[in-house]
Amino acid sequence: MKKSLKIIIILLISVFWMFGIYKLSSMTSNNSNSKSTDIISIFIEDTLEITNSYGITSSHPNEQKIEKVSQLINAPMRKVIHATVYFILAFFIMILMNIIFDHKKYFWSVLITLILCIIFAGFDEYHQTFVAGRTGQLLDVIIDTAGGIIGILFYSTYQLVYVLGYKKAVKEHFCKNIEEDC
Repeated sequence: MKKSLKIIIILLISVFWMFGIYKLSSMTSNNSNSKSTDIISIFIEDTLEITNSYGITSSHPNEQKIEKVSQLINAPMRKVIHATVYFILAFFIMILMNIIFDHKKYFWSVLITLILCIIFAGFDEYHQTFVAGRTGQLLDVIIDTAGGIIGILFYSTYQLVYVLGYKKAVKEHFCKNIEEDC
């Protein structure tokens, strides 16, 4: 696949991901909280159904207990989702930067990715100040940035261990089999 096509595809994926983040941030506070609490409730109910059917648990809480637990878990879960969304964004941007720089200039790839994640997180939080019931919080920018840093580290680990390690292993194997200096 041509480099320019790879860049276009990964750039489109990154932009669509950013657009998705922006759309989720456009939800009103009540709508956003309600949806996330509902998702958590469904997850709890499904998990209990599965664990009960396998005999792992024997719990059948009523709807009020499930709702209470869902509301309790909602706030920390939303912060984890903040970090996860930016983890994925940083991963896509790292891929894009490495394609653009031909897997050279690693420092610049990391720096550009980190700066883009911070700027977008700040922009997103600022945008939320215009949405009913929502506020922009510096803590969310920090959480988003932390997710981005973890995404960068995850991608970097993948690059170092799998890609570079695989290439080194192939080269060593090839050199041993042909018994020449490589």
